[in-house]
Amino acid sequence: MKLEIQLFASLRKFMPKAEKVELDDNCTVLDLLKKIGINSSEVAIILVNGRHVELDQTLHGYERVAIFPPIAGG
Repeated sequence: MKLEIQLFASLRKFMPKAEKVELDDNCTVLDLLKKIGINSSEVAIILVNGRHVELDQTLHGYERVAIFPPIAGG
């Protein structure tokens, strides 16, 4: 299955721009993170097609996955 991945802030170093990633069917968000080399502790928010999901969410083809790190500031 193909997914469009968007990484934000400090996670952009793993993929400099929006990319499409190929994964096996029935993979989870955690499987995706492992494939692109991101430790789950570096992730605070995950959106699939604009909806908040958890690491165990099963992914389906042609979805847009946005991944955000913890953000602090003021």
